[in-house]
Amino acid sequence: MLTALARRCYRGASFLTVRGYTSSHNSESSIFRALRITTPYHFRRPFCSDGSDQGAQFGAENKVLETGEEAGDSKSSAAIVPTVVRPEDCLTVIALPLPHRPLFPGFYMPIYVKDPKLLAALIDSRKRQAPYTGAFLIKEEEGADSSEIEKSIYDLKGKDLLNRLHEVGTLAQITSIQGDQVVLIGHRRLRITEMVSEDPLTVKVDHLKEKPYNKDDDVLKATLFEVISTLRDVLKTSPLWRDHAQTYTQHIGDFTYPRVADFGAAISGANKSQCQQVLEELDVHNRLRLTLELVKKEMEITKIQESIAKAIEEKISGEQRRYLLNEQLKAIKKELGVETDDKTALSAKFRERLDPKKDKIPAHVLQVIEDELTKLQLLEASSSEFNVTRNYLDWLTALPWGEYSDENFNVVQAQKILDEDHYGLTDVKERILEFIAVGKLRGTSQGKIICLSGPPGVGKTSIGRSIARALNRKFYRFSVGGLSDVAEIKGHRRTYIGAMPGKMVQCLKNIGTANPLVLIDEIDKLGRGHAGDPASAMLELLDPEQNANFLDHYLDVTIDLSKVLFVCTANVVEMIPNPLLDRMEVISIAGYITDEKMHIARDYLEKSTREACGIKPEQVEVTDSALLSLIENYCREAGVRNLQKQIEKIYRKIALKLVRIGSVSSVETIETKAGASEVVIEGENGEASDSSVKMVSESAVDAKIAEVHTEPDQTSTDQCASPKDKNLETSSTPEIEKVIVELSNLADYVGKPVFHADRIYEQTPIGVVMGLAWTAMGGSTLYVETTLVEQGEGKGGITLTGQLGDVMKESAQIAYTVARAIMLEKEPENQFFANTKLHLHVPAGATPKDGPSAGCTMITSLLSLAMNKPVKKDLAMTGEVTLTQRILPIGGVKEKTIAARRSEVKTIVFPAANQRDFHELAPNVKEGLEVHFVDEYSRIFELAFGENQTDVSH
Repeated sequence: MLTALARRCYRGASFLTVRGYTSSHNSESSIFRALRITTPYHFRRPFCSDGSDQGAQFGAENKVLETGEEAGDSKSSAAIVPTVVRPEDCLTVIALPLPHRPLFPGFYMPIYVKDPKLLAALIDSRKRQAPYTGAFLIKEEEGADSSEIEKSIYDLKGKDLLNRLHEVGTLAQITSIQGDQVVLIGHRRLRITEMVSEDPLTVKVDHLKEKPYNKDDDVLKATLFEVISTLRDVLKTSPLWRDHAQTYTQHIGDFTYPRVADFGAAISGANKSQCQQVLEELDVHNRLRLTLELVKKEMEITKIQESIAKAIEEKISGEQRRYLLNEQLKAIKKELGVETDDKTALSAKFRERLDPKKDKIPAHVLQVIEDELTKLQLLEASSSEFNVTRNYLDWLTALPWGEYSDENFNVVQAQKILDEDHYGLTDVKERILEFIAVGKLRGTSQGKIICLSGPPGVGKTSIGRSIARALNRKFYRFSVGGLSDVAEIKGHRRTYIGAMPGKMVQCLKNIGTANPLVLIDEIDKLGRGHAGDPASAMLELLDPEQNANFLDHYLDVTIDLSKVLFVCTANVVEMIPNPLLDRMEVISIAGYITDEKMHIARDYLEKSTREACGIKPEQVEVTDSALLSLIENYCREAGVRNLQKQIEKIYRKIALKLVRIGSVSSVETIETKAGASEVVIEGENGEASDSSVKMVSESAVDAKIAEVHTEPDQTSTDQCASPKDKNLETSSTPEIEKVIVELSNLADYVGKPVFHADRIYEQTPIGVVMGLAWTAMGGSTLYVETTLVEQGEGKGGITLTGQLGDVMKESAQIAYTVARAIMLEKEPENQFFANTKLHLHVPAGATPKDGPSAGCTMITSLLSLAMNKPVKKDLAMTGEVTLTQRILPIGGVKEKTIAARRSEVKTIVFPAANQRDFHELAPNVKEGLEVHFVDEYSRIFELAFGENQTDVSH
C-alpha cells in the first residue's frame, strides 16, 4: 500500500480529476487500502475534492452539462452537484460562522443556522444555481464555553461578526437545506479581503493555493511516509476508519501530498485552533509536519485506550475464570462429600446456635426462625434476598433468649463494692440496696428505670458501672445526646440497604445476657429531627408496662426487656419530656461539699493518679492544707472532675521533678569522681524552696545530662570501677527526698488561684445585703447593693444593673413595691422612696443572673438604705417574695448552705417550706449554723434590723 502511494507521488502524476469507482479490485489497489481511516466526528464525511487546482474537474462537470450526458452514464461517482457557477468564479460569498471546527476541502459538515436572514440568503443563493458560501471558524475567547459562543455569535452583525472570524476559511457548496440544518461540502481555501454587506455578512475573498513544492524532496517524502505510516497504524484500530478512507478515495480521487495532510488533520481529535492552523498553512511541508503531530497524538491516545480496555478485559476475564473454578471446586467437593454448599453450612451454623437454648426461645420467635431457615434453602446464594435473610437469621439466633446472669443478692457485699468505687452518693447507694433487698425477698428481680440527675462531674456515669458490679450484671452504656433518629432506638426496616437493629438489640447481642444494666447517658439532650422524635420512641423502651414486649423494627418480633435495669443520667431534669420523666425514678445528686471532696481526693483521686503516673506513695505527700486550698480556690464546681485534673497536673509535675532528680544524681556521681563540687538543687522558680524538695535549675540539669550523653566511654569505665570506688560513689550520692506539696508551694504546681473569697465586706455597709444563689459550680454568695442617686420632689424611681434576667428584674420591681409598703407601714412620714431615685446593682456584672430567690434580699437592701441602718453581721438570706410579703420556697438548699459555710456566714434565712430539705442535709453541713425558717417577710425584718442595730448617719 505504501508502495502504491510512493509510486504515484514519485511520478508526480496529476490527480485533479475525480476518479470513478469502477470495481472493488481497482479500489483495493488504490491508496485507500493503506489509509482506510474514518474520523471520530460523525458529522464529517468526505464527499468532494480538496482545495487544490480543480479546474479540470469542474470543467469536466460543466462539459457533462453542456453535452447533455446523463449522470448515470458517467463513470465518476463524485458527490459534487454540478452547478452553473464555477467555484473559482465565487469572489464574493456569504460568510457562514462555524462554532466548533473548521471545514476541510473534501469533507462535508452539517451546521444549524439560527439567524433567519442568513438562512434565507443561503436558500436564495441555492435557488439561483450559485450554492456556494464561505465557512469561517469563530475565534476562541478565554474562559468562554462553546455553548455560550454558539448562542452569542448570532447576536453579532457586520464588523463585530467579521472581527470574530478567522481570515482563512473554506469555500463550501450547499448540498441540502432541511429546516435550519445546512449541509456543506468543502472545496478550496479562501481568505477574506474586505466586507461587502453587513446583514447577512457578505465578504470578498481570494482563492488560496498551496505553495509550489518539490515532489522529489527527500525531507518531504520522509514526512509524507511517516504520516502514512502513522495513519496506517491508526486505521488498524477501527473498521469505521478504514471505510472512511475508502469513501474518501472514491469521491476525491487518489491522495496527493496536500490531501494527505488535510485528511490526517480532519480525522484527528485535535482542538479547533490546531485544525485551523493546518487549514491556514499553505506550505505543504509545514502542513504535513503539523498533521504528523496531530496523528501521532491520536496514536498515543489510541494506545492508552487499548491499554485501559486490555486491563479491564483481563480483570473481568480473571474474575470470571476464578468464579468458574470456584463453582467447579464446590461441585467436586459436594460430589465427594468433602464440603457442603453455603446454604447448608449456614443452616447448620444457625441450628447449632439454636439447639442449646431452643427450650428458652419463645414459640413465636422459634416459628419465625424456622420459616426463615426454610426460605433460606429456597433462595439462590447470589440473590440480594439471600443476604437479607442470612443477616436476619444471624441476629435472631445470636440474641440471648432466656439467658440471665446470676445476680448478687448479698446486701453487705454490694454495699462494700459501692463504697470501694464512690464516696458519698448515699441516696443512690440506698436505692440500689433496696433493689437488691426486694429481689432477695422475691427470689427474682425485675427491671427498673432510675434517672440520676445532677451537675457534671458528680459521678453519674461512673456509678452505673459500680452498680453493675455490685449486682453482678453485665454493663452496657450508650449515649443519646444529640440523637435525632428514631431508628437508632427502634431499628431500621429490613427493606432498607444496610438496615440494622436498634441500640437495645445490639446491646443484648454484645452482652450475651437478657438482664444487663444499661446506662443511657445524657437523656436530657435528646434531639429531634426529620427522622422522628427519639424521646417518644424511648417511651416504649423505658415503660415497665411495655418493654416486656418491646418491638424492634428490624427483628419484627417482640423482645422481653422487663429484666433490664435502666440507669439514665441527666444534668437538667426539666429538659426531659414529661411523659418520659414520668416513667423514671429520679434521684438527685446535688454535688459534693468540701469534706466529701477531701475524702474523694484522698481515697480515690490521689490513689488512681499516683498509679497512673508511676509514683510511689513514699515519694510524695500532699498536705491537707494544700488539698483544702486546691478545693476551695481552684475547684469550686459541684463535681470532682476539675479537681481530678488539678491533682493530675500536680502529680505530672512531681513526676518530672523526680526524673530530673534521678538525672542530676547520675551527673553528680560523675562530677564527684572528677572532683567537682556538689550542686545545690533548687526549685522551679530558681529560688530555694521552703519544702523538703531541693532541685537544680532546669538549664543546669539539661547541661549535666548532655555531658553524660556525650561521654559514653567514661560512663562505661565508671560501671567497671572497683567495689571500693562504688562505695565511695554511693556515699557521695544524695538520696532522693520526698516531694512535699503544701500551701506555700501549691501555686508552683497549679498556678494562681482561680477563685477568691466570695465575701467582699467584713461588715456589710448600709444598703448592702448578702444573698445566696445556686450556680452550675454548686452555689455561691451574692451581694445586693443599693445606693442613692438623687433626691427631689417626685423623683422616686429605681435603676437595675448587673446583667439581670427577666425573672430577676421582676423580683426587683416586686421588692421595690413591697419595700415602699413596709416603709409606709413602719414610718408613714418617711417619703424616702417617693422622693429618691435609687440604683440597685448585683456585683459580678459579667455573670448573667436570673431567678426569683433574691426577692427578700432586695427588699432588705432597699429598707437598709431607706432606714439608714446596716443589717445584722454574718447574715445571709434567700427566698422568693410575693406582693403580700409571703416567702415562697426555693431550690438548691444544699448548695446554698455550702456557699454560706464557705463565706463564714453564721446566720441563714430560708423559707419555711424548705425546712425539710435542710434537715435532710448531713450533720457536718449544718454544724455551726444558725438557721431561721420564715414564711413572711416581717420575720426577716426583725432578724435583719433588730433592736440591737443602731442608726448610722449617711
